[in-house]
Amino acid sequence: MPDKGTASLHWDYRDGRVAAVAAAVVYSLWVLEMVLPGGETVRAAPGEPVSAFEAFWESAHRMASILVMVAAGLGLSLGARETRRWLLVSWWAMFAFGALSLATSLIPGRCTVSTDVACTVEALVEGAGGPATLQAVLAVAAMAAALLSVVALAVNRWRRGDRMWVPVAVLAGFQAVTAVGVLVVSWVFVSSGTGQPGTAMGTAERAHLVALALWLLAAGLLRGPWLRTPRARRAAAPR
Repeated sequence: MPDKGTASLHWDYRDGRVAAVAAAVVYSLWVLEMVLPGGETVRAAPGEPVSAFEAFWESAHRMASILVMVAAGLGLSLGARETRRWLLVSWWAMFAFGALSLATSLIPGRCTVSTDVACTVEALVEGAGGPATLQAVLAVAAMAAALLSVVALAVNRWRRGDRMWVPVAVLAGFQAVTAVGVLVVSWVFVSSGTGQPGTAMGTAERAHLVALALWLLAAGLLRGPWLRTPRARRAAAPR
């Protein structure tokens, strides 16, 4: 945020919290496909121009990926220092999730966002190979990074004696279940060779998006991972 005294750009931990919450909101925009024109057709067929919603979702996804990296970067540089090991793991995994998601959306393949596993499954079944294979690998890596981040955050809150570790652990469990669900459904359709993801894949994807949004929301709303203990207070604290 701008520094009123110097009129220069000055960042603090609050910007990181806002970025995380904003990313959670953006990852929740999939609900608009139910009301926007063209939303029911999220992916265009190969060789056809993308729909308005697909173009919107691609831009929103890239924005969310950048916001995640900003939040993680500010958490690493300006966040809390207590139980630093697990908090470092959480921040770095969050940054990796954002970077992998952004990289997936920039690959010139059929699938525009890393969370669109149904697209990568369909492309793999149809033998697209190349970019589709890379997108699938990056999508799974991004999924694993997000899960590692929320698990490390839960451990960090537990070690700090923060009662909020319980809901964060629940979110971690929910994210694990949805991630496994996406992978299982993907494997079933790849094995079947039909290339028709269907309703099951769409439901699994949306559940995982909800889990991602809740994780980012928690990361932004929790005060503990962001607030540093003043040096004087740390020095006076019993060891």
